[in-house]
Amino acid sequence: MKTPTHRMPALARRERGIVLIVALALLLMLTLLSVGMFRGLGLEERITGNTREKQHAFYAAQSALQYAEYWLKAGNAGLPSACAATSATPQVCSQATTPSQQTLATTNWNTSFGTTFTPPTLNVNGTQTAQVTSNQYYANPQFAITYLGPDPAKPGASLYQVTSQGFGGNPNAVAVVQSVFSVGSGGACVSCNH
Repeated sequence: MKTPTHRMPALARRERGIVLIVALALLLMLTLLSVGMFRGLGLEERITGNTREKQHAFYAAQSALQYAEYWLKAGNAGLPSACAATSATPQVCSQATTPSQQTLATTNWNTSFGTTFTPPTLNVNGTQTAQVTSNQYYANPQFAITYLGPDPAKPGASLYQVTSQGFGGNPNAVAVVQSVFSVGSGGACVSCNH
């Protein structure tokens, strides 16, 4: 006696093939979504890193600017000198020897102009610590002080412009900040504007 063979209807055989195709399509879609997600995370990580470096550059430039203002207010403000090169000590430059605003904002000063600012030692909770290192920065911040002339609104006071440049961890992360303020006799800040 013959055993009966059961044949699947043609429709059932077709449905089994469709399940395989649908499963492969879903797998392909999930793979594409996960690859896209990981690429997006990598982009966000780079954006976050660039933002961090830009903040480092801004804080470095701000610290140099504050030091230059402190130096002027400490009684060092005076008439300008001819300063055409980089200096290790602060100097007040004339408008004629100060580069243009565009040059100050877009050019690396390391070899051409300004005063290099080396951060002092830190005092943390009353304990003197080692000097701040610049190994996480591309270069030390720099500042330039320009004498703008007597302050027309305040007799006996003079106007100074301080421009500073700071770097983050690479040469592309640069920040330039500037302040103009009026310093009276004895270094008193008459009208400070940032």
